Amino acid sequence: MISAFPLAMAVTNFGESVVLLTTTFAVSTWFWLSHQRRLAVVCLLAIGGCAVTMIALKLTFLTCGHLVLGGTVHTPSGHSSMAALFYGAAALTVGHLSPSADRYRLPMLGAAFLLALLVGLSRVYIHAHSPQEVVLGLLIGFCWLIGFAWLLRFTHASAVMPPVAVLCLLAVLYGGLLTFTMFGRHMSVEGRLWHISQVLQVRWGVCTP
Repeated sequence: MISAFPLAMAVTNFGESVVLLTTTFAVSTWFWLSHQRRLAVVCLLAIGGCAVTMIALKLTFLTCGHLVLGGTVHTPSGHSSMAALFYGAAALTVGHLSPSADRYRLPMLGAAFLLALLVGLSRVYIHAHSPQEVVLGLLIGFCWLIGFAWLLRFTHASAVMPPVAVLCLLAVLYGGLLTFTMFGRHMSVEGRLWHISQVLQVRWGVCTP
């Protein structure tokens, strides 16, 4: 029988935070250079806000998770939250910038939801998170997506291409960062957050009997 583990690992990489943050930064730079500065700020605000929210929640649950939800949530799934926000925001942005693509907004949002769900399921399959942690991550991501959709209404709907030289430079930089992320050592804040939570519990007595 062929193991589905390699496939699950491939799917889970679609929610890799560093990949999605790098992509968002590259796309936002494109928007900024294309005079879509409000859109660039909205994209960075949403993805950055979601990342900060997840870091705060991870630290909270690592420190005090044993006191809530029966201890079933150790650390919410950042892959699930970032995937829910990123791919949903991508679908909304494409429809916002291209009138011809706007008619396909619902199918694109459906595909984005399905991809985020698959990322979440992959996290459970590879035993990186529990179902409860994945559900919480997805909920956080979709909440930020709602905020992104609201802010998107205040941006101008026009796509202006930056100079070709700038596009080539962005492509090279993005390709290098993405290659380093996918094939290098994955950077994770889980370990550092765990150490911080231990300091809070042991030295400061936070959430201890």
